Amino acid sequence: MKTIYKFLTFLILFFPAKMLLSQQTDEKRMKIQVSVKDGKNQIVSVIKSYTISYNRTLLTPENNKSGEAKAFYISLDFEKQDIPFLRAFIQNKAGLDGQITVTDTYGKLPSRKIDFQSATMDIMNDQAMGEYSGMFMNLSCNVITIDGLKIEH
Repeated sequence: MKTIYKFLTFLILFFPAKMLLSQQTDEKRMKIQVSVKDGKNQIVSVIKSYTISYNRTLLTPENNKSGEAKAFYISLDFEKQDIPFLRAFIQNKAGLDGQITVTDTYGKLPSRKIDFQSATMDIMNDQAMGEYSGMFMNLSCNVITIDGLKIEH
């Protein structure tokens, strides 16, 4: 009977620890990088996540009289503040070409590649809290290529 209690105690202690460790290792499974070409220099930065949105209603003639509205929005969540990346967008008002690459560090999922052309910075948010700091950036562009599929407006 003591053996059963020891075994059950071991299971109760082992499984939560195993589950906790397995969840921590999956956090960094996907490696996401964004790069832009600023003249001769290529700036590469690690990001935690990205979101791509398409807004067709902004491009109607009533809403886009100036012709400056862009159809695609790319939101980037940086792991840490990246001043060279920010500087590249501030200094280049015409827009920058770049790409987002997503790779599975385990090699089980296919890599993803998102190219964007003439992207300009619309919004930047710099955040710092205690030991954490981060940066969020929203870019807009009219041409985007997702895994070889070119979409333009």
